[in-house]
Amino acid sequence: MALTIIEGCVNCWACVPVCPSEAIYEAQPHFLIDARKCTECEGDHALPQCASICPIEGVILNAVGEAINPPGSLTGIPPERMAEVMAELQSH
Repeated sequence: MALTIIEGCVNCWACVPVCPSEAIYEAQPHFLIDARKCTECEGDHALPQCASICPIEGVILNAVGEAINPPGSLTGIPPERMAEVMAELQSH
């Protein structure tokens, strides 16, 4: 059991201090999670702390590759609406 940070990470450092197992480390080009150390916060917190604070939606994946902070999770905007708004913004 371990989480993964993918390349959309912007190295903002928000996740590093909240990781109880100190599994997150700086690498190039983005932060990574040491699978040997990651406990997914089990025993420490109800939810993975890195995902709860990460400002970049969709960059932290669970063991089966699903985003645990999917689009809309931090903004409260439904993914379909977010796609509409982003398309409209890009058209201008």
